[in-house]
Amino acid sequence: MNPDYSKIQFMNDDLKYNITLLPKDIQAIIYIITWKGFWKTYVPLTAKPPSWLHYANYVKSELWNASLNNIHFLHLPFNTLPENKKWIMGCQCDSCISDTEVDFMEKHMHSLVQYRNPAYFTNHIAFNESVSSWNKYHVICAGNLLKVFDPLRGSYKENKFTKKLREGYKFEFTYIQ
Repeated sequence: MNPDYSKIQFMNDDLKYNITLLPKDIQAIIYIITWKGFWKTYVPLTAKPPSWLHYANYVKSELWNASLNNIHFLHLPFNTLPENKKWIMGCQCDSCISDTEVDFMEKHMHSLVQYRNPAYFTNHIAFNESVSSWNKYHVICAGNLLKVFDPLRGSYKENKFTKKLREGYKFEFTYIQ
């Protein structure tokens, strides 16, 4: 029998069968090398990030930016279509800032009433829900007071100190002894 022919026959045959023809110690080494190679590249399902994680991170980022920039929850891109957005007092989104449907004097009147009655926005304009705190000015979270939405932001009745803080003015603090 031609040795070259047996080599070709060995290469074309079934791999499992050819491995069984080898000595047991070589089979064990092949077995160990194969499993080592498999476990180097294997990532279990529990270690992979879930399919929804990217969108969850996007939503969390949008909620943080909405609170930071005083954009109302209803005007976030995943809550309302752009054509359905209506003016909300204090909202700093593009559609509320450039809104012309609500008269300028009416906006100022809402701001004046809100300034005199801090519960006006939550009671008359954006009704309180039992599960959400997005219409509240402050919320207690882990013992800290956090600002959620300021209905007076951008109006002439906005708190001057918070406006200066937001715009980056420098403050000098003195210590009284």
